[in-house]
Amino acid sequence: MKKKLLKFIYLLVVNLIISAIFGIGMSFNMQQWAFIVTLMLLVTLSGVYMAKFWETRQYKELQVMQERMLATVEGHEPRGVLTEPDSSYFKLIRQFNTLQNYIRQSQEKSQRDVTNYQSLLASLPVGVINVNRRHMIDVFNETAADLLGLQQPNTPILESLVIRQFTLSELITQTFNTRRNQQSILNLQINGEIKQYEVTTLFHQGDLTNSEVMIILYDLTSVLQVERMQSDFLANASHELKTPLTAITGFVETLQGSAGDDAATRKQFLQIVAEEAQRLSSLVVDILSLSRVQQKNDTMPTKLMIKNMIDEQWQHIQPAAAIKNVTFKNEVAEHISVQGTKNDVETILQNLLINAVKYNVNNGSINVTMYKDHQHWQINVKDSGIGIPKNQQSRIFERFYRGDESRQRQIASGTGLGLAIVNEIVSKHNGEVKVNSQVGVGTTISVTLPL
Repeated sequence: MKKKLLKFIYLLVVNLIISAIFGIGMSFNMQQWAFIVTLMLLVTLSGVYMAKFWETRQYKELQVMQERMLATVEGHEPRGVLTEPDSSYFKLIRQFNTLQNYIRQSQEKSQRDVTNYQSLLASLPVGVINVNRRHMIDVFNETAADLLGLQQPNTPILESLVIRQFTLSELITQTFNTRRNQQSILNLQINGEIKQYEVTTLFHQGDLTNSEVMIILYDLTSVLQVERMQSDFLANASHELKTPLTAITGFVETLQGSAGDDAATRKQFLQIVAEEAQRLSSLVVDILSLSRVQQKNDTMPTKLMIKNMIDEQWQHIQPAAAIKNVTFKNEVAEHISVQGTKNDVETILQNLLINAVKYNVNNGSINVTMYKDHQHWQINVKDSGIGIPKNQQSRIFERFYRGDESRQRQIASGTGLGLAIVNEIVSKHNGEVKVNSQVGVGTTISVTLPL
């Protein structure tokens, strides 16, 4: 305000001096002097007003530009300023508009990158955690939260508030200290269960004071379990194949010697060879059945009358049941039918009934029932056999598993693949198989399949 007043006084004084010089030369009287002074005052005011008008008009563009710039700094969408080509600030404003357009494009690209990064993190099958040198977490994807049994935290958050597994925290600290990438398989207790995770830590040095470690978690629990199952399968299959082959080879070599001349010995040994050959054949058939189950099945579902299928399978097993005098009761209604794959259902029924006979007691019983609703159907095979101990029930569907080997072999021989085959078929059809058993009372195997 003071500067504007000084400008006005300066302009007025200059005008008055010019008027005085002109008035002295023209010899004005008092009335003319009053008119001249008044005129100069009006001219000065008009000039100041016009100058103020143009200044305000020009300054308004700069003021709008300043407001748009501050809005951009505060995070609002970058906007340009309208101007005319004859404006004295035209070049400056045009450069400002170019800068605003560049900022807007950069923001859009950054937002796309952030969105893609977040989508990638959310869809990754591995857990990703990023920790800075102050042990603050700024990245923690949903998979990492699931693997560690947590709710996904809001970041940034202190590492110690989220990662409470000592071995994992030590691996992160070791990475910071050594400034080297680390890789290890850790056994972590998650919600009371031991899980095996492959943990990779990647060190990144920003500047002299800032560094970061990215942690990548991969759940190896199921992978290692499958590897153990495959290893056990190969070991057990080799053992099961070797045992009858050894017996067959040994007795054949014996028969080729002097023992073959004795009719009674020859008959006894040949019977053993036949039994071992049958055992070997059954094992090969079961292994092939298990392999066939794991392959894609393109067979179209057909209408199946379950009661008739149960009776057909029982006819094949009845001779073995007669030895133990096992009674059989098929309680499935004749009119009940389902849509399913005939070979798979027959295999399920065959293995369940064979097991019910094998592990039954003399003068025991077998009952088969069925339940059906709008979405599923369930078959239940109940026997009065030896039962399965609680600590073994979770493993009976593993390949070759037969619980207490010596106890089982005294009661029944077999390949140990029957329930494993059932479990594979049921899993293939998105079904479920359950066991309910008590030692000395009996066992009920329930298979539920979708309609």
